[in-house]
Amino acid sequence: MSINKRAILSGALGATASFIAKLALAPDSPVPSTFRTICIANIDQTDADGMAWVCPCVSLVTRGVCLLCMIGVNAFMISSFLDGMDESGSVVGTALSTAANFSCSAMYGIIFFGEFVPISWYLGASLIAVGTW
Repeated sequence: MSINKRAILSGALGATASFIAKLALAPDSPVPSTFRTICIANIDQTDADGMAWVCPCVSLVTRGVCLLCMIGVNAFMISSFLDGMDESGSVVGTALSTAANFSCSAMYGIIFFGEFVPISWYLGASLIAVGTW
């Protein structure tokens, strides 16, 4: 049995797209808030009242760029998912993609958002991985 790399790639891309969406839309997202903080720090204090509209716009633009990136990654994910299903069939391709998405989503949550993952999650993820093999 060969490993279907395209189905696994599509799962990783799906998790990446959701990670980018969380960066764009979460109220406590570090990306827009960082750009807004940089903007506030660099506005000339002598003309701060006239430039008050700039920093909220910077935050919105960064959110928009993240959303466009998410759409692009999703398009690539769909393409690789369809190729993965073509290589190994719909059941195996879907199972591999789901397992990869599940694992990558957890890694993103742990690494970038400091989320806690209980031991029962690792047990469930192991069962999913064994079930797809």
